Amino acid sequence: MRKTAIFEDVVSIMTQDSATKKDIAGADPTGFRECISDDMSEKDFLYQVQIYLASFGVIGHVAFREKYAKPKGFVLRSTIQGLYVEQANADTNLQAGDQIVKLDGQHIEEFYRMHRAYFTSSTPERNYREWSELISKARQVTVLRAGAEQILSVEPSQNPIESRFEWKELEKGVIYLRLDDFRNEKAINKLYQEAQDTIKRAACLVIDVRQNTGGMDSLYFPLLHYALSEGQVYSDLGWTDEGMEILYTERNVDLRLKDFEAYVQQEGINQETKDLLEIIMQDLQANRGKGYVKFGGEDREMFPNVKGGSHPEKIFVLADVYCASSGDNFVQMMKCFPKVTVLGRPTLGILDYSNCCQVDYGDYSLNFPTSRALALDKGQGMTDKGIEPDILIPWTVEHLERDVDLERCLEMIHDF
Repeated sequence: MRKTAIFEDVVSIMTQDSATKKDIAGADPTGFRECISDDMSEKDFLYQVQIYLASFGVIGHVAFREKYAKPKGFVLRSTIQGLYVEQANADTNLQAGDQIVKLDGQHIEEFYRMHRAYFTSSTPERNYREWSELISKARQVTVLRAGAEQILSVEPSQNPIESRFEWKELEKGVIYLRLDDFRNEKAINKLYQEAQDTIKRAACLVIDVRQNTGGMDSLYFPLLHYALSEGQVYSDLGWTDEGMEILYTERNVDLRLKDFEAYVQQEGINQETKDLLEIIMQDLQANRGKGYVKFGGEDREMFPNVKGGSHPEKIFVLADVYCASSGDNFVQMMKCFPKVTVLGRPTLGILDYSNCCQVDYGDYSLNFPTSRALALDKGQGMTDKGIEPDILIPWTVEHLERDVDLERCLEMIHDF
C-alpha cells in the first residue's frame, strides 16, 4: 500500500472510526498531505504520521508503528531534570544510569523545542515513548556516563526488555509479586498457582505493577479477591462508575471480532477470560453499526460472590508512569479497598479512550481506540494525570541505584 494511501486511511479512521472523534478533531491533514509522498523515506513518513496523531493528545492508544521494527532494548525515564536510561541491553550501547544530553549534537532541551509537535503529552514523564523512537533513529547520541560525556550510536537490540513475573518472600510474612503485564496468561496463572498458598498466610502483600503495560482486565481479578477484608464481598464496596461508550462502526466490529476470535484459540486461556471475551463478542455482533452505545457502568456484577479472608492483612501496590491501560485500571480499582495503599508515582493514564483495534498496512500498523470513558462528560478524564498514588514518592536519580519505592514500602510495613 502506498504511503499516501496509508495516510489517507489513517485520516479516515481517526475521523470516522476512532472513539476520539466525539471530542477531538486533531490537526488539519491538509498540511501533512503536502509533506507526504510515496517515495519519501520510512523515517520521514513515520515522523509525519506521528505528528498528525500526536495532535489528538491520546497517549499509547493511538499509535502508528513499523510492524517489523527490531526491539529497542532500553527503557527511558523522562523528567524535568533530564532524560535517563533506566534499563538497557548491552547490545544497544546504552547503560542503565546514562543521562542522555544530546541527539545528533543538539542539546536535549533545544531538540525538544524543535520537535515539540512530535510529542503527544504535555507532561515530561509521559514523553518516554517518543524519546525512545527519536533516540533509536538518531545518528549519534551523547550520554553523560560516570561524569564524562561519550558519543555513541544506539543500536537495535536482538531482544526486547522482557516482562517479568515473579514472587518471593521479602521477609517473614511479607510476599512480593511482580507482574509486568496482564497479557501473558500462562506466566500469570503459573505465578498465581505457585504463590497463592503463601499469600493466604502472609501478613502483607506487595504487588509491583510499576512496569505493567496492560492487557486483559480478567487476569488481575484473582488479586482483587485478596484485597477484600475478612467476610467482605464486592457489593459491600458500593462500587459504581460512569462506565464507557463504545463506537460500533462496521470496521471496528470486524477488526475486534477478528482479534478476539484469534485470542480465544490460544493455549492456556482460562475459562474466566473466555467467558468475558464471549460476552464482548456477543455485544459487538448485537451493536454492529449502531454508533456510540453505552457499555457497563452500573455496578460490578462480573465479579464472583467470594468473601474476603483475614490474610493478607495489608496490601501495598507499587505504581509508576509505565503502568498503563489494564495496569491503570488495576491501580484505580485497588484504591477502592480499605486495606490497600498505593505508593509511587501516577500511572500513565490512558483509559479515557481504550479497547483498541489494530489495522495492518503491511510494513506498518495503526492502533486506535473504540471506547470512550463517560467520565469525560463530567471533566473527570485521566489523560496527563494518571491514577494518583496514596503516597507520592517523587522520582530522583537515586532510583537508578536502589529501589527507593520498595524501601519506603518496607518501612511502612515495619510501622504497620
